[in-house]
Amino acid sequence: MTKYTEKIDEETGESVFTFNAELVKVGETVLKNINEKNYKIVEVKFHLPDGKLVERSAICYASNYDYGLKIGKSYLTTLSFDEEGDPQLSMSHLSNAGRATVEDFAGLLQVQQQVIEKEFVV
Repeated sequence: MTKYTEKIDEETGESVFTFNAELVKVGETVLKNINEKNYKIVEVKFHLPDGKLVERSAICYASNYDYGLKIGKSYLTTLSFDEEGDPQLSMSHLSNAGRATVEDFAGLLQVQQQVIEKEFVV
């Protein structure tokens, strides 16, 4: 199941959603946007919020695909909405690994605390 994380776009103040999507296909044609940035159309696979598995097109800028992309690998994808409210997907070259939590290191912190406490025992 796809996990969506809501963030606020610092430039627009609008909500965007990030999630992992599996790369299915990379288009061969290099296109340019209105800012003269090169991009390719890619096809990604992910679960919609209702659980349905879908394949959808997304853009991937040259600054991302120049790192190299691997079919079948999951990449960080951002969902935003244009002025008309239509969804826009953009895929990066980064893998969106799970963020570390305090619970991940709870045992380490307990061990450190125990060692410190033992040092001060008379």
